[in-house]
Amino acid sequence: MSQTLLYVNNTDPEDGGGGDRRLFEEAATLHEKGADVQVVASRTDPELPQRRVSNGVRIRTVKCVPDFLQRAPTLHFYLARSLFPLVSLPILLATLFRDNIDVIVDNHTPHPSLVAFLGPLFTVPVVALVHEYHDRSAIEKYPLPVGVIQLLVQNFLRIRLYAAVIVPREQTKEALREYGTSIPVHVVPNGLDVDTYLEPPTTVSAESFDFVVVSRLVHRKGIDQLLEAMALVTAADPSVQLGIAGSGAERDRLERQAAELGISEHVTFLGFVSEERKRALLHESSVFVLPSRQEGFGIAVLEAMATGTPVVANDLDIIRRLVPEEPNRLADASDPEVFATAMMDVVNEQRDGERVLAHENQGEAERYSLDRVGEQATSVYDQVRVHT
Repeated sequence: MSQTLLYVNNTDPEDGGGGDRRLFEEAATLHEKGADVQVVASRTDPELPQRRVSNGVRIRTVKCVPDFLQRAPTLHFYLARSLFPLVSLPILLATLFRDNIDVIVDNHTPHPSLVAFLGPLFTVPVVALVHEYHDRSAIEKYPLPVGVIQLLVQNFLRIRLYAAVIVPREQTKEALREYGTSIPVHVVPNGLDVDTYLEPPTTVSAESFDFVVVSRLVHRKGIDQLLEAMALVTAADPSVQLGIAGSGAERDRLERQAAELGISEHVTFLGFVSEERKRALLHESSVFVLPSRQEGFGIAVLEAMATGTPVVANDLDIIRRLVPEEPNRLADASDPEVFATAMMDVVNEQRDGERVLAHENQGEAERYSLDRVGEQATSVYDQVRVHT
C-alpha cells in the first residue's frame, strides 16, 4: 500500500546533524519504495533553495528569521529552529488542506513542532521520531534554554498527543516507558547506505589525516574536548594532523581555542563537506574520533565503521552498544589525558599495521542497511494508518 508522508523538522534536513540526516535518508528510502514524501522544515541555511526536490523528496523550508542575522550564525541557527514551531503553522495547515496526507512524522531534533495539534483536526495520525530520552543532564549538554525546552516538551510523549513513537534503540524505548509514555513505542534503528561506504569514491579526492571527525560544531558534540586532547597528542608526536569536517555555530570559538592551545598547525577546519568528500575523508584518514558529550544513536560512528576505519569515541552507553571492542577504543573525552592516550594507542596500531581495515566494524555496520530500516519504518506507518 503506497503512503503519502509529511515529515516536519526544525532544521533543513540537508543542513543538520545525525537526527536530521536520519529523517532525510528514511524519507528518500521510502520514496524509492513508492511513497509520496515531502518535508516541511526551518530555513536554517539561506543559501539552499527554499523549495526543491532532492532524491525524490519534496522539501519546503520556512523562513523564520531575516537572512541578515546570518552574520551572527549562532543566533540565526537557534532562532530559526526555536521559532519554527510557530512560524510553520500556516504552511502546515495549508499543506494538510491541500494534500491527502496519510501519516505525519514529527522529528524531535531536539524539540518537536506543533504539528501534533493539527493532525487530529484532519484525522491524520502523527508519529513522533524521537532520538533520545532526556533527563536533567540535558541542561548541561545543551545551551540552557534548549535543555529546559527539551525537558518541558518531552511531556508531549506522556499525554497521548501522538499516535506512536519511533526510537532508534531498545534502551530509549525502555527509558520512555519508565518515564510514563503509554502510547506504542517502536524501535527502528538509524540506517545507512552501507554499500556506498565500502569503497572510496572515485569522483573526489580528500586529504589524509591521522585523525578525522565529522560533526556539527556545537557544544554537545565535544569538539572543544577533542582539541584539549589533541594538544597532548601533538606534544607527544608533532607530526600528527586532525581534520574537522562540519559547520556550526561554534567554529570561530573552536578556531580561537586551537590557536590558544598552540595547535593551529595541526588542526584543519574543513567546513561543510559533501557526502562524497566525507566518504573519501573516512577512507583516507587513519582514525575516526567522536568526542560527543551526548549522542542519540551515533550515525557518524556507523559511517566510519562502514569504511573499515577504527574509532576512538567518548565512552557513552549508546556508543558502547554499537562499536566492537577491537580495534576501537572508548575513553572519557572529558579527561584530555585519557582520551589522548586512546587516540595515540589506536593511531600507532594503524601505523604498525600499515592501515589495516577494521572488518569487524564493517560487519557491524552492515546490520543497519537502509533497505532493512525502510521496511521497518513502512511497517510502523502502515500499522498507524490501520489503527487510526
